[in-house]
Amino acid sequence: MSKKYIFLLHLSFWILYSLVPELPLIFPDRKYPEYYYYYSVSSQIVNICNFYTVYALVSLDLLNTKKILRNMMTVSGVLIFFILFRLMVMIVVDVYLGGFAYQELKIRFYHVVVETVNTITFTTMALLIKFMIDWFMAQKQKSELLSRSRASELALLRSQINPHFLFNTLNNLYSLVYQKSDKAPSVVMKLSEIMRYMLYETNSEKVMVQKEIDYLQSFIELNELRLKEKDITRFTVSGDFSTLMIPPMLLIPFVENAFKHGSKKAAIPAIIIRLERKDKGLEFDVFNYLDPDMPGNKDNSRGIGLENVRKRLELLYPGRHELVVKAEPTSYHVNLKIFAL
Repeated sequence: MSKKYIFLLHLSFWILYSLVPELPLIFPDRKYPEYYYYYSVSSQIVNICNFYTVYALVSLDLLNTKKILRNMMTVSGVLIFFILFRLMVMIVVDVYLGGFAYQELKIRFYHVVVETVNTITFTTMALLIKFMIDWFMAQKQKSELLSRSRASELALLRSQINPHFLFNTLNNLYSLVYQKSDKAPSVVMKLSEIMRYMLYETNSEKVMVQKEIDYLQSFIELNELRLKEKDITRFTVSGDFSTLMIPPMLLIPFVENAFKHGSKKAAIPAIIIRLERKDKGLEFDVFNYLDPDMPGNKDNSRGIGLENVRKRLELLYPGRHELVVKAEPTSYHVNLKIFAL
């Protein structure tokens, strides 16, 4: 809560609890004794002292037992002090400003009750306003810390994607170069395009979905270059993505896993990828056949990529996404729905 709102909150309180009750004296409908005005002004001064004494001395940390006991003692002391102080002010005003003879003054039970109620009222209001302001400040601080923590974690998770992808791609490129394959130059060109995207786009929090689609297409072509089978992948896009944005490198782990763990002996297409616009969100579907004899497929392990994207989704779209993974002995199916980008 900013200082401006704190000031407005205090100002509103004093207008409501001090100025409004005194309107009959400010705009009188009859003539009041002069000492009424003296008593009213002095009471308001005491109310202000009462309120801000509590406001300054009490620290509302409900989780700290020592502070709770200290606050209880402080509030008790303030109540006793200001009840007596109010009675003393009443006597001083009546004698020195109201013109009453000292011998005629008597502190009645009614006076004690009135001043006790006034003291309890302004002490309680000070505690409530103090608690409200402290609570809002604590929530704001907690929100800022959570936001910084999420940003740091997302940066860490995103930084893990690039080395993981590069490691796999360079292994593929090394294999082609070692075999003196004619596909090696094309792989280098595609890798250059992908590197350009990774270097200049992934530092942004979000990119246009179309850029992510282009990146996926380049990635698919890069992987198909190293495979003997053609058209092993079917990639379809439906819907208008011109206005949607998405965190970079969010979808690639699913496709990467499909190529890494997919069966090379399956019928064409062995990998089916579908991206569809859904209102303000999207649906991303990746299906691939598995080779049960391939190391790493029997335990349904998918490396750090899938775990990484799970964490990113939880941080970026809490309660706004659905990720369903179906692992069968001969196939692997991932369906991601993001309801609002």
